[in-house]
Amino acid sequence: SLILGHRDPQVTAALQAQAEKGTAFANPTEPEVELASLLTAALPSLQRLRFTNSGTEGVALALRAARAFTGKSKIAKTEGAYHGTSDHASIRGGERGSAPPVPSSQGLTAKTLDDMIIIPFNDAAAARRIIEQHGDDLAAVIVEPVMAGIGYVPAEAAFLEALREACDGQRTLLIFDEVQTLRMAPGGAQQWYDVVPDMSCLGKIIGGGMPVGAFGGRADVMAAFDATEGAPAIPHGGTFNGNPMTMQAGLATMRQLTPEVYERINERGETLRHQLRKWRAAPGCRFASAASRRSSACKLTDRPVTTYRSAQGQDEALRQKLFLHLLNEGIT
Repeated sequence: SLILGHRDPQVTAALQAQAEKGTAFANPTEPEVELASLLTAALPSLQRLRFTNSGTEGVALALRAARAFTGKSKIAKTEGAYHGTSDHASIRGGERGSAPPVPSSQGLTAKTLDDMIIIPFNDAAAARRIIEQHGDDLAAVIVEPVMAGIGYVPAEAAFLEALREACDGQRTLLIFDEVQTLRMAPGGAQQWYDVVPDMSCLGKIIGGGMPVGAFGGRADVMAAFDATEGAPAIPHGGTFNGNPMTMQAGLATMRQLTPEVYERINERGETLRHQLRKWRAAPGCRFASAASRRSSACKLTDRPVTTYRSAQGQDEALRQKLFLHLLNEGIT
């Protein structure tokens, strides 16, 4: 969430100034409109946008909107993807291909599991087959263009293109979870891959380190939240949605993220990735690194990490030692 680092001067100043004016109001404020305008101008998929207090909320509401718009009940996600902690996001996956989804949390209903469909990541042929098989009941496919939870493994362009084409053929909405991938480019992964989803979910960097989430997309889909002519089809309220503190921190952050800043971030990331590759080549070194544009991660395993399954089984004891060592060295 702190793409500019801790205590960025402009973000700090914006928060201090807003705190003097007030931290919460009953009505929308100018900073909310300004940040929404900035984001809708940057991301190709966003015709309308709504703010929440977390990415989890944004995902949950995007899935609800997809169900309302299509009249269908089922949701598909890629195996092992993390989309927050709402009920329909808390599904880890099943056996590859056809077995029932497996919950990643207790407290989920059988109906929730029945409504979820798992798609293998980066398998375009399987994705097409599964979407076509369930198309009559499939409201949406949600995907992280880069799977952060397994180590920032990027999607192949052909995989995202296959999802787009298959969803178009089944009147199924394609949702990009860009909570983490917005750091790839000013327009997020959808700009980088040139694949435009029907809806997008945002978070983290758009709040400048404050609690935030957002979701949006096509105007006809987002019309379900419109209350200008009476009660909306999908009510969405919240005391702190779009609160001015978060909006000011988000504006102060996003206005600094010029193409030149994005490129500088990538150059620093590439320096780290280069060093990781050198270490990995050393005899006796046991870790696999995965990387996408502007994001990197390490898994303490001998195997290459390309899927959710290959990311399992790392040396957890060694990972904990590394984590504590970094903390002791002042690295967070």
